[in-house]
Amino acid sequence: MSVPAFTALSTGAVALWLALYRLPFGDPARRRRTALWLAGRTRLRPEPAFAVFGTLVYLVLGALALAVLLAATPLALRQVFAVPAPGTALALLLAVLGTSSTTILCVSLLYRVHPRADVPGEIARIQWISAVLALPRHSRWAVPAAAALFEEVLFRGAVLLGLGALGAGPAFALAFSTCLFAAGQVALVSTRTQAYVLGTSSLVLGTVGGLLTTATGGVLPALVLHMSFAGFYTNLGASPAAGARTAPGRLSL
Repeated sequence: MSVPAFTALSTGAVALWLALYRLPFGDPARRRRTALWLAGRTRLRPEPAFAVFGTLVYLVLGALALAVLLAATPLALRQVFAVPAPGTALALLLAVLGTSSTTILCVSLLYRVHPRADVPGEIARIQWISAVLALPRHSRWAVPAAAALFEEVLFRGAVLLGLGALGAGPAFALAFSTCLFAAGQVALVSTRTQAYVLGTSSLVLGTVGGLLTTATGGVLPALVLHMSFAGFYTNLGASPAAGARTAPGRLSL
């Protein structure tokens, strides 16, 4: 398959994946009916039942998109999970610190323009994060971890490494996979503040994770980076400021 054809296939597969995933979430009445139906059959409360359902839908559809993209490249799944050299640990630590610092800088710039922006509250209202927060506290890490795994294997694995295997230059592969990842994240939000925070952080995460993947030949370092990032956002959404109703929250570490 040619590089242009694969970029088109990747765009279409991701767009279809996320469009189908949004169907159960698009209408509040449909969400309530689905949650009550699931609760009646799982003996869970409606909110956790719907959170588990949404996660399974996301992962199953993502797995289908991943299978299509891997089939279109000469990559094998074992190549995506290539074990990095021992010296990668220091680079990963620097990547985590750099990604977090750059993300905080982007949010600080938002506060300079809109001092009363409620970033924690906006994060808590993102649908996938609000679904995670409905789960018991001891299991909240599982959903971001599973989503990070599929996203890294798809965007940094199948797309970035796949483009490289098809002959694309590293700069184009990095830029395209990062922009596709960021667009996918922005497609799952509903306000401009959410779009800014998730969009800028996804561009940073995608760029740094893509550089790690290109340098090591596998997604494992980028996966660790992504899991730490997803955990950060989930904890931010669960912070006391996110539940406040009297004053805007401030992002803090």
